[in-house]
Amino acid sequence: MTRALSSSWRSIATLVAALFLIALTSSNALANKPTVAILGLEVVDPGGIDATSTSVAHDLTEGLRSRAKAGAGPYQLAIGSDKELIDEKLIHNCDTEAIACMAEIGKNLGANFLIYGRLEKKPTGYAVTINLLNVDKRVMEKAKSPLMIGQKDPTAIAAAARKAYNDLTGTTEFGTLVITANAQRGTVLLDDEVKGNLNSGTITLTNLKEGRYRLAIEADGFKRSDEVVVTIRSGETATQPVTLVERKPDELKHEITGTTSQKSSGVVKYAVFGAAVAAGVAFGAYWWSSNETLKEKEAFANMNRRANGEFMASGYANIPTDQGACGFFSDNAARNASASYKAACEARDKTAIGIVGVSVSAVLIGITGYFAFRGVGETEARPASATTGRTRRKPFSITPVVSLDGGGATFQIDW
Repeated sequence: MTRALSSSWRSIATLVAALFLIALTSSNALANKPTVAILGLEVVDPGGIDATSTSVAHDLTEGLRSRAKAGAGPYQLAIGSDKELIDEKLIHNCDTEAIACMAEIGKNLGANFLIYGRLEKKPTGYAVTINLLNVDKRVMEKAKSPLMIGQKDPTAIAAAARKAYNDLTGTTEFGTLVITANAQRGTVLLDDEVKGNLNSGTITLTNLKEGRYRLAIEADGFKRSDEVVVTIRSGETATQPVTLVERKPDELKHEITGTTSQKSSGVVKYAVFGAAVAAGVAFGAYWWSSNETLKEKEAFANMNRRANGEFMASGYANIPTDQGACGFFSDNAARNASASYKAACEARDKTAIGIVGVSVSAVLIGITGYFAFRGVGETEARPASATTGRTRRKPFSITPVVSLDGGGATFQIDW
């Protein structure tokens, strides 16, 4: 039992010593910054101080103190210095805000610097005067006057406090982020927005506004890194290491093969589409040549006129005179009996071939064109964090139109 208790006490003593060491280390780190005391702003109103003016002064003071508590700027907030200016002046018998008297107040609060001021109500809002005093040197470092606030608005008051503190202490609105990674080259993204590229595995991003950011890195040969949330504070430099996972050889091989196959398939589709277009042009030219060269309508007129006389001598007295006369005879004897009739029938045969060819080509052009160009310019919007998009296919219909007088196709696309 004695040994057990002794062991427990030794463990407790070790834990206490560790906590003390941590506290001592933290104190030494904080001791690197001089302390500042921020007194509550004094309200001045000849017509009488009201609750709204007092509330504005309080909120503005808390805004100044929050900047110091956050560690922004060159100072740290002095412990137990959350006092009111009017109270401290009474305690130290200060009728005015003379430097000697204010320096004594700051010294008693254990501060190296003192921020204090007043808020005066105006017809158009509030005029604020804020001062920064070097307590150790008893010298006024800087004054922020006048700072105008239009009305009691939390957002406006917070912005005014931030600007006043930054102007007085020389604190910048921006911070710096140093990123290191196990990839020599890569693209750095903050909130899915490209911010720069790794150089020898590192990059320094400057002029970043205060706030939280989602950090990710994309690099060849690596998987996209997991998102890391980083916090940026004004005037400070944050360091964030990022570890990327290398892609396996089979993953790289699959990626390369898939890309090559996709490109090869695209080339074949374009080639087939080009062949369909070329065939359509050829059949169209053939059709046009048949109609223009043989003068179809005149040939038929001559055919009907001559055939009535020429064929009677051959024993064919009743020849149909409509445009379907070329199919009236089952043999070629009657056709050969009249040269004009034969030429007209040949013209009709060639024209029919051209019509069919053009119609089939139109259908093939529509189908091959759809498969060759589908998805071009039709990629749907994707989330910011997505790496691939999805192609939306749009239905269509093609209806061929064929007749003895002409041919073609109608297209319908449903959007």
